[in-house]
Amino acid sequence: MTLLIRIASPEDALAIATVHTQAWHETYTGLIVQDYLDHFITLDRNTPRRRETLEKSEKGEAHRHYIAFWENQPVGFAACGAWRETPYDGNIKPEGEISAIYLLNSAKRKGIGKALFKTAAEYLCAHGMKSCGVWVLEDNHPARKFYEEMGGKCVLTGTPVTIGNVTYAECAYFYADTRRITAA
Repeated sequence: MTLLIRIASPEDALAIATVHTQAWHETYTGLIVQDYLDHFITLDRNTPRRRETLEKSEKGEAHRHYIAFWENQPVGFAACGAWRETPYDGNIKPEGEISAIYLLNSAKRKGIGKALFKTAAEYLCAHGMKSCGVWVLEDNHPARKFYEEMGGKCVLTGTPVTIGNVTYAECAYFYADTRRITAA
């Protein structure tokens, strides 16, 4: 089986939008309001946004994006860069952030997510970001388990995030030493 992870470019907008849209529907059905998924997480809405973000990323104005191909098919992507948020609790402020990591269900439990996560961590390390953080919906237990398996520590729960018109709770994971992710 062949896995390829590379830096994404604006030409990958449709592939990333396709993965993002499908992954949201696979992952968040039952976790967030279905009407939002049906009307706002669509390929038509997602593709132009992904192209714009990838164009900014290529210029260094947005987080770096990586795309994963399994058997020549796009199955996941990750985004990473400098921390964009306020400190978790006034004390913990990661230097870097893995701001997105999405996989199709068909790509899970094959090591692809771990490889994407490590690639993002390698980018952060190469750019001097010794610690990093990740936000995740509190009720997304499979993702939380993954972040814990990758060495993250949940440092904050109950942070409100609005998706559509509904507020959900997010939790924050902290990685004190990003290099440990790359060695995992």
